[in-house]
Amino acid sequence: MLKKSLYLFGLLFLGITLLTRAVPAQQPKIGYVDVEKLKFEYKEFADAQEKFSRQLAQWRTQDSTMQREILSLQEELEKQGALLTEAKRQEKQQQILAKQKAYQEFANRVLGPEGEMAKRERELSKPLIDKINAVIQLVAIRDGYALILDSSGGNVLYAKEDMDLTAKILDELNKSTTK
Repeated sequence: MLKKSLYLFGLLFLGITLLTRAVPAQQPKIGYVDVEKLKFEYKEFADAQEKFSRQLAQWRTQDSTMQREILSLQEELEKQGALLTEAKRQEKQQQILAKQKAYQEFANRVLGPEGEMAKRERELSKPLIDKINAVIQLVAIRDGYALILDSSGGNVLYAKEDMDLTAKILDELNKSTTK
């Protein structure tokens, strides 16, 4: 009985081995894209980044101006503090507090994590990131890729250069821009 079971197991093993060798498994196509490079080289993304940089410069100028005003008032109070009447000293302190409060409100409203700056950056970049993702998906489906990775985050430690689809994706993005 044991001999018969071993014989059947051997035949089954041999059959499976022959079947898997007779029908070669097709390797899935895998590629990678450097999304950061796409953002850098894609003209529409660069234009959006330029718009954002101009707005950011205005916000930073406003931020610096407000901080300088507060510092100036504090220095003025320190220098003149002993010469001022109690009422004038309190008036200066109230001015400083009002400027500090205005600055804090500005910082929260504009520079905070959910502030105008973050919203503006998302507003400008989201449609372009969506477009990049759509083109990646289009190339994947059209060219039969099972998997496309993003190499910009350092997650791809090694890949053959012929698996890099960055230039192909960039060409597709530029085609859609010129239409």
